[in-house]
Amino acid sequence: MTDSTQEEENPDPKKEEEELPFDAVDLMLEGNLQAQINYSMVKALAKTFDEKASILINAEENFQPQEDESFAEVAMPEIEAMAQAVVDGCVDFSKIRFWEACETAEIAWEETKDESGKVVQRVPYGNPLDPPKEGNRLLSNLEKIESWMKQIHKIHEEKGMGWVSPYGCPEDGQQAYDNRAKCLEKLSMTVDSINSNFDA
Repeated sequence: MTDSTQEEENPDPKKEEEELPFDAVDLMLEGNLQAQINYSMVKALAKTFDEKASILINAEENFQPQEDESFAEVAMPEIEAMAQAVVDGCVDFSKIRFWEACETAEIAWEETKDESGKVVQRVPYGNPLDPPKEGNRLLSNLEKIESWMKQIHKIHEEKGMGWVSPYGCPEDGQQAYDNRAKCLEKLSMTVDSINSNFDA
């Protein structure tokens, strides 16, 4: 029997314990079935949202500016579409709680040792993080989109209202500016709402 075969037959119990199928929030929500179900849905939403946001984030990292154009300026249609999907889509992001949108705790272990100092039991618990980490990146992605939208809005102000119009028409540009301003206001309110929503 080779060493690799022995390792497969006798897996490290400590390693198996640490590879838990849940995170610290799941652990802290134990016994609250409604909150567990809601958190599972938020995690699924965050994963999908992160896949879309990561496309833009990766594009920005590899962006080579041409003629002093910023990434936000070049990717304006995609950024505005993401922002619009957040504020006017089928999900009310403003109801998401802070601890659902980032990592406010991590799994830690409480160990019980015998008289010889050998660990005989390890129990997981949620260890608070201050400051929180990005976690599922839901909040950090929303803040990134908000930042891009603010950049676009500032560029629009600097270049004049006719900037986004294919005909250089100030009226068309003003309408696009006003629509973006409303979207940005809703997006900022959503981010603020999540940042201040600590309800259990």
